[in-house]
Amino acid sequence: MVAHTDFANVLKHPDRLFIDGEWIAPATAAQFQIISPSNEEHFYRVAEAAPADIERAIVAARRAFDAGPWPRMSHAERADYLRRLAQELRARAPEVGGIWSGEMGSLYAANTQIIPIFAGVYDFHADMAATFPFIEPHQPAQGGAGYLVREPVGVVAAIVPWNGPLMLASWKTAPALLAGCTVILKASPEAPGTLYALAEAAEAAGLPKGVLNVVTADREVSELLVRDPRVDKVSFTGSTAAGRKIGSICGERIARCTLELGGKSPAILLDDYDVGAFAQSIAASTTILTGQVCAALTRIIVTRSRQDELAEALKERLEAVKVGDPFDPATQMGPLAMARQRDKVEHYIERGQAEGARLVTGGGRPAHLNRGYYIEPTLFADVDNNATIAREEIFGPVLSLIPADDERHAVEIANDTDYGLNASVFTNDPERAFAAARQIRAGTVAHNAFRNDFTIAFGGFKQSGIGREGGTEGLRHYLETKTILLQSPVDLPAVAGT
Repeated sequence: MVAHTDFANVLKHPDRLFIDGEWIAPATAAQFQIISPSNEEHFYRVAEAAPADIERAIVAARRAFDAGPWPRMSHAERADYLRRLAQELRARAPEVGGIWSGEMGSLYAANTQIIPIFAGVYDFHADMAATFPFIEPHQPAQGGAGYLVREPVGVVAAIVPWNGPLMLASWKTAPALLAGCTVILKASPEAPGTLYALAEAAEAAGLPKGVLNVVTADREVSELLVRDPRVDKVSFTGSTAAGRKIGSICGERIARCTLELGGKSPAILLDDYDVGAFAQSIAASTTILTGQVCAALTRIIVTRSRQDELAEALKERLEAVKVGDPFDPATQMGPLAMARQRDKVEHYIERGQAEGARLVTGGGRPAHLNRGYYIEPTLFADVDNNATIAREEIFGPVLSLIPADDERHAVEIANDTDYGLNASVFTNDPERAFAAARQIRAGTVAHNAFRNDFTIAFGGFKQSGIGREGGTEGLRHYLETKTILLQSPVDLPAVAGT
C-alpha cells in the first residue's frame, strides 16, 4: 500500500516560487512545514512568499497582461494552451492525488479518479472558446453598427483554501486564462502541493511568461495582493469572515471581486421519501473530505414524527463508516486536515451538548487511531435551529437533526440562516421538489442527493458569497463589457482577434 512518504519528493521545486514562467528563489529562507494529518508526521516543506515576492508576482502578471502576447491571442489560441494544460495534469494524476492525500487526508483511491475530472475543467473552458459570445453585434438606436464586446478584466489574484485547492483553483484559473487575464494564484500554507503541480503543468504546457504565477503565503502577505491597485480582480474562496474583509478592501478601491464563502446547508426530508435511502445518501456525503466542504449538507430537517426513525437510521450508517488511513483502499473517511481544525470541531461538539442537543453517535476520536487528526462521524438530534451548531459552519463531519412541524415550516427553517450556498430536497415528486427549491434561498438546490454542478454555476446567496463560479456565469466575472458604436459594420472575423 502506498503512503504519504511515497509522495514527499514528487514536487520538483518546493523550495521555490513560480513567477514569470520560472522557478525562482524566494526573497527569504522562510518555509512552511506541511504535516501529514493521518499520522502527524512531517511531509515536506515549501517556500514562503514574502512581500518582495508578491511584488515580483504582481509585476510579472501586470507586464504579461499589458505588454505580453496572452491577451492579444485569439480565444482559440488560448484554448489550445488550456488543452495542453489539461493533458499535463491528467498525466500527473497519481502523484497529484498522493500529494493531496498526504497534506490534507483526502482518500487516495478517490483522488486518482477525481484529478482527471479537475483537469477536464480546462478542456471545458477550451470548448467555450467556440461557443461563448465574446462579441455580439447590435443595432444601435441611432443607426450605424453596434457591438457588445467582452474583454479580459486584467490581472487576477486567485486565492484558494486548503480543503480542495486544485479543484477551486481550476474553476478560477481556467476561465480567467480563457478570457485573456493573467493570474497570480495564492496557495494556502496548509496545502500548497497540488497548486505547485499545477504550476509544473503550466510550465510543461508552455504558457507564456507571467501568465500564471503561483505563490504560497500567509494571510498578512496575501492581503498585499488584495490591496494592490495593479490587481484588477480578486477571486476568493474561503471563510465568510475572510471574505468580508476582502470584499471591503476591494470596495475601497472599486476592484472587481468574486467571493465564494461559507455555508450551513440544509437537507429537507419530505414525508413521501424513504428514511433509509435518505440516511444512506446523507451518511455518504458526510464523509466527503471528512465534512470539510463548504456546501456540505449538515442541517438535516425532518418532521417531528419521523425524527427518531431518521436518527436511528443515520446512527446505523454513520457508525458503519470506516475511519482510517487515507491511503488504505478500504477507508471511507480520513482525518481532518490539521490539529486546529480538529480542535475546532471538538469545541463545537462540546458546545452542542452544553446547549442541550442530544448526541446520538460519535463526538470523539476513534478508539483505534491514537495518531492523526481523526474524529468520528457525529450526529446530534433535537437541535434547535438557533443553537450554535445549527448556525455556525463547523467544517467537519457533524450533522444536526432539526425537527419541523410540516413542509412549510421545514422551508422556513432552511431559510433561517445567514448562509445560502447549497441545499437539497428529498421527495419522490420532482414537481414538489422544484416548488420547494424555488422557495429555498440558496445558490444550488438539488433533488434527492448532495449535488453541485460547476458547469452550470456555483455560488451563494446572503453571506455565502458574491458572484458565481463555473459555466458561462463564472466566465463573465473575468470579463469587462464594452460597447462599441460604429458608423457602419465591420467584418468581425477579420478584426476581432479574440
